[in-house]
Amino acid sequence: MEYTRTVPRHLVHRHAVAEVFLTDYRIESDSAYQVAVQLPVSHRIFDVSSEQHDPLGVAEAFRQAVVLLCHTRYEIPLHYKFLMETFSFEMLDALDVQSVAEPLSFSMTVDNLTHRDGAVSGVEVSGILSEGNRHVARCNAVARGVSPEGYRRIRQGREDHRPSRRILPSGAAVVGSERVGRLTDGDVLISTDPARHAMFCAPDPRNHSLFDHPVDHIPGMILFEAARQALRFHIGNPATKIASLSAVFPRFTEWETPCEVSTIPLDASGHVHRVRFTQELETTAELEITVADQS
Repeated sequence: MEYTRTVPRHLVHRHAVAEVFLTDYRIESDSAYQVAVQLPVSHRIFDVSSEQHDPLGVAEAFRQAVVLLCHTRYEIPLHYKFLMETFSFEMLDALDVQSVAEPLSFSMTVDNLTHRDGAVSGVEVSGILSEGNRHVARCNAVARGVSPEGYRRIRQGREDHRPSRRILPSGAAVVGSERVGRLTDGDVLISTDPARHAMFCAPDPRNHSLFDHPVDHIPGMILFEAARQALRFHIGNPATKIASLSAVFPRFTEWETPCEVSTIPLDASGHVHRVRFTQELETTAELEITVADQS
């Protein structure tokens, strides 16, 4: 496979070429697929200051690979929306940032297909990210494509909603960037209301590193970063890293409705946490996150 240029940006639903992390792909069989990956050595959101690639950058590369697979292998139309129903990843080994590195690639396996009107409408995909012969991450996702007509039915009039600014709940203030490992307040996705002992997800839609193009709801990748920031704030360590993540998305996370974020430790070691996003008492996303050992 080639690593000299990116795949066409529209195949991974990105507007900026700089946000495309895939360079090539190869269909090996009905259910096996290879994707060439080049992670950014510098990025505003996917932090590489520790000289290791950001696990959320790996997650974004896999998201792109799933969308690429759906368009190129299963011919889901380019104008369809993609909805991630579940998503998980686990880092298996360190992935260092190197000036001359072994090639990265995803080995993708299609575990299940769903059909609608005789065509593929959804996939369950597993992937192993390898650096040369070394496995460094394992990923899985269930995704489906939705026609414009179907999306309008699902969104019930919200499909054209485009916020122009950050929407903060009354009484809430954006957390200081130094508390969550960010350089600027514009990159901070969480706010707190001390009087209510509450934390909220409130990203700024004007941040083009987070939002490559306008979207009518808060996407799953943004929720991953918000969850990481919530854990950093809760733990009190702005350098906290994610070792594994598993997420489900039962509902859309809307822009205009306050989105409360809760974090609950699930083990005595403090490594495993549940992060839940709720709007109007309904769960919109739930994540189980294992943080890396900081020792």
